[in-house]
Amino acid sequence: IPTNLPCSVSLQPGPDDKGKACGVDFEVKTYLAKEKNNPDEKVEKKDTARLVIRKIQYAPSQVGAGPKADICKSFMMSDKPVHLEASMEKDLYFHGEAIPIKLKISNESNKTVKKIKITVDQTTDIVLYSADKYTKTVFCQEFGETVEASGTLEKTLSITPLLTENKEKRGLALDGRLKDEDTNLASTTMLRQGVEKEVLGILVSYKIKIDLMVAGGGLLGGLTASDVTVELPLNLMHPKPEE
Repeated sequence: IPTNLPCSVSLQPGPDDKGKACGVDFEVKTYLAKEKNNPDEKVEKKDTARLVIRKIQYAPSQVGAGPKADICKSFMMSDKPVHLEASMEKDLYFHGEAIPIKLKISNESNKTVKKIKITVDQTTDIVLYSADKYTKTVFCQEFGETVEASGTLEKTLSITPLLTENKEKRGLALDGRLKDEDTNLASTTMLRQGVEKEVLGILVSYKIKIDLMVAGGGLLGGLTASDVTVELPLNLMHPKPEE
């Protein structure tokens, strides 16, 4: 199979959707021919065997350095900021693997960091028929860690985005399935040099968003509440099987 063909991806149908799901899949067809080298020969169905195959892209053997992001944010009625730094040990994780995110929070403001929220978004870019791009949340969890005014926190929080929590989400991109076997969230699309994006059909990417919920003190606490947010890119793939 040519390496520059798209990977098998299917978009998850909604609970009431009928018919074949939108996506990319492959089929190998063999038949008993009566004529030699005639692609237009009409072949009876009973003389044909079909095999659905799944094409997937395995993770590269070399894993890159983990991404890092930081932000320093000031608030109304506070002369000092909240500083948030988030980092990961590597740039690629396997499906089902726990993803540890290291956080450093320095709260120099007079407000309280009430909790930490981590979400993972999947962006699906369909280049098959139109520039159709949309984002769906595949993981969302709140952690009850608080950081008082003038306090600091260093903590590693672990997350695992899984398909099992997203069975009802219509249009979510999944790795191609074989018959009725269950599958997983679609793998990140790795672009190769020299391959046109349009050839790949459906492009999938992920990002992790870390939000600090910061609440003000005093009577205006609710009105002056705000978020401190950073984003980290995530590659989610299958390991290459050992030979």
